[in-house]
Amino acid sequence: MTFADRLARPAVAGLLWLAAFSALFTAGDEVGAWPELPPGAFQNVDLIAGFLAGVAVLALLALPKRAAGADSSQRTASFS
Repeated sequence: MTFADRLARPAVAGLLWLAAFSALFTAGDEVGAWPELPPGAFQNVDLIAGFLAGVAVLALLALPKRAAGADSSQRTASFS
């Protein structure tokens, strides 16, 4: 099994799950299953969520990676 095959199955499954959720949520909205929220109920929530996600991604990229089971004093660089 190639890397593309291992990546394709979860991607397709995720897309199908997203499509099913979207269809069910839209159908629920059409029949009035979800309560009507007042205007501005989620004001600036997207800005806060985006900022926190950006900080998390920055932290993951900036922090050094740890080797599994290795102490930092035992790591050596090999340039051969």
